[in-house]
Amino acid sequence: MTSFDGSLIENINRFREILTRYNEEIERKRRSIEHRIVESLDIQRIEIDDKWYLKVLNGRRVVGVDGSQIAPLRELGIPIGVIQTARIWVVHGRGKFGKSYRTTLVKLEENIDLKRFQLELEMLMEEMDGRSWLFFDGCLMPYAVEQSVRDKLNKIVSRVIEASEKTQTPIIGYIDKSFSKDIAMRFGLDIYDIFLLSDVMDIFSYTQPFGDRICYAYLMVNPSMPARIEYPEWMRDMHDEVVKIVFAECLLGKTKGYPYILERAHHYSCIDAKARASFMKAVKSYGISFKWISKIK
Repeated sequence: MTSFDGSLIENINRFREILTRYNEEIERKRRSIEHRIVESLDIQRIEIDDKWYLKVLNGRRVVGVDGSQIAPLRELGIPIGVIQTARIWVVHGRGKFGKSYRTTLVKLEENIDLKRFQLELEMLMEEMDGRSWLFFDGCLMPYAVEQSVRDKLNKIVSRVIEASEKTQTPIIGYIDKSFSKDIAMRFGLDIYDIFLLSDVMDIFSYTQPFGDRICYAYLMVNPSMPARIEYPEWMRDMHDEVVKIVFAECLLGKTKGYPYILERAHHYSCIDAKARASFMKAVKSYGISFKWISKIK
C-alpha cells in the first residue's frame, strides 16, 4: 500500500494521480481479454415489454429483510449497542402486505456485524414456507478476515442453505455494489468483477451461474455497474427464473436498480434520529469519555 509523508490535504493531488494510473491499468487489462470474457460467460439478455415486471411478479409472495444498528461506542464510554431488523412481505398484485420488527441489544465485546447478519437471516428462515421468494440484502458467501468470524458465518449460512433446500424456498442475496474478484481471478486478473464486466454487459443482460455450494451471477439492472446475486446451489436449474424475479423486483423499485422488497425493508429498518437520540439518552448514565470530548473542534 502506497504511503506519503505529510497530511491528506497536502497529498491529495498525488492520490489522484495514483487513482488515475490504477483506472488506466484496469482498463488496459480488461480490453486485453474482452473477447475471452464474452466467449466464456455465455451472457444472455432478457427481452422486456411494457409492464413485463408486473406479469412476472403477479401472485408471488416476496419477503425482504434488512437491518440497521447503533454500535457500542468505546470512546464515549457506552458499552451497549442495538440492532433493529425489519421484515417485509408482499403478495404482488393482491394488495396483501405486512411488516414486523425485531430489536436486539449488543454488548461491546460482541461482533455487531456478525450478530446483525445472523438476525436478518434468522428472520428470513422463519418465512421458509415453500412458496415465498426471500431476498437478503448482502452476500450469502461469507467474507471475513478473521478465521473465527468466517467459521461462525459459515455455520449460519449452512443452516440457511439446509433449510432453504429442505423447504424448497428460494433465497437470493442481492449485492448492489460487489467488490468480489471471483470471475476476474478466473482470467488471472486481480481486479473487481464489476469493473471487468461493466463494458461487456448490456442493460437487462446476465451471466450464467458460477460456484458450487453457493452460486453467483451478475445482472446488468442499470446502465452503470452490474449487480451480483447469490443463491444456494439447489436453485441452479431455476437460474433463468431467479434472474427474471430479480429484474422484475428492480424495475418495480423507485431507483429501477434495486429490488423493491429490499427498498421497503431498508426504509422500515432505519433507526431514525428520534429513535437514535432516545437510545443514547437511555444509556447516557454510562458517562462520556473526556478523551473523545478533547478531539471535538
